[in-house]
Amino acid sequence: MSNDFDDRDGLDDAATPQGRLLYSRLTKHVRLRQLQLLVALQQCGSVVQAAATLHMSQSAATQALAEMERVLDIRLFERHARGIRPTLAGQTLVDTVRGVLAALEEVAESLAAIRRGAAAALRLGAIPAGSPAILSPLLARFYAEHPEVHVDVHEDASTRLLSQLLGGGLDAVFCREPALLPGPFVFEPLLADTAVVVAARSHALAGRRDVPLQALTGARWVLPTANIAVRGIFEAEVLQALPDAPWFPVSTVSLPILEGLLSQPGAVALVPLSIAPGLQTHARVCRLDVRLTGRLAPLGVVCRRDQTPALLTEMLSLCRQMLPAPPAR
Repeated sequence: MSNDFDDRDGLDDAATPQGRLLYSRLTKHVRLRQLQLLVALQQCGSVVQAAATLHMSQSAATQALAEMERVLDIRLFERHARGIRPTLAGQTLVDTVRGVLAALEEVAESLAAIRRGAAAALRLGAIPAGSPAILSPLLARFYAEHPEVHVDVHEDASTRLLSQLLGGGLDAVFCREPALLPGPFVFEPLLADTAVVVAARSHALAGRRDVPLQALTGARWVLPTANIAVRGIFEAEVLQALPDAPWFPVSTVSLPILEGLLSQPGAVALVPLSIAPGLQTHARVCRLDVRLTGRLAPLGVVCRRDQTPALLTEMLSLCRQMLPAPPAR
C-alpha cells in the first residue's frame, strides 16, 4: 500500500521525509489554478481583487486558499487591516510558483511557434553583456539559414540563468565563466572583453586622446549593477583613483536607462566593451579614450557537455566562425 512518503517521483534522494511528504501533497492535490491564485493574492493583497483578476468568485478563491493551507498544513496568508499578505511560507511558495508559471508560459510560446510551422525550438539565456556582442549578430546569421526555428532568448543575471540551465529550462547560457559548474556542463570562451568608459557625445572629453582617469574628477558616474564583473573594476580602479567620485542613485546595465542618464551634464559610465556597440549605435553616446588596467573575464557559452541539441551545435559552430579567435584560458 502506497502513502505520501512513497511518492518520490522527481524529488532528489537527499530530500527530507517532511519535504517528500509536502512535495507529494503538492503534486497530488494542488492545481495550477490554485497556484495562479497564490500569485494573484500576493500581487493584489486582497481576496476580492485576486478573485476578480482570475474571474473567480470570492467564495471560490477563499475556498481554494483554505484547501491549499489544509493540504500543506501551514498558513500561507494572514489578514491585516487593509487585506491580506503572505506569511514567510506563503512568500516562499509564491516566489517558486512565479518561476513555474513563467516556465509554462515559455513552453506555451514554443508550442505555439511549432504549431505555426517552426520545425524546432531553442531556449537561450544571455547576460546583458552577451546580447549585443554575441547573440544579436549570431541570431541574424542563424535565422538566415534556419528561418523555421523558434528561439526564445531570456536576458537576466547569470546566477538566475544558470539555475534555469541546470534545471533543464534553457539549452545554453551566454555569460562569463562561472566559478563552479556541475560535471555535465562545460564553459567555452568565445569573446575577450574589457571595461570602457562611455559618455554623451557632448561631453567635454569626447574625442580627446589618452584621457587619464584623474581627468574625470567631478564627473558623475552611473554605477554598474552590484554583483557583476564590471562593478568590481569600478570599485577597485575608479574609486581607488577618484575616492570622492559622485554617482547617480541608480545602478544599471540597461542600455535605454544608461543612454538616458548619460544625457545628464558630466555623466559617465563604466560598461563592458561588449555592450558599448549597443550604446554607440545611438548617436548621442560615445566611448571616452580612458585607459584602465582591470580586465573582464571573457564572454562565452555554458551548455551540456553531452546531449547538446543538434541545432545548438550548429549555432555554436556559426558563432565560432563569426567571432575572432577565442581568448586563451
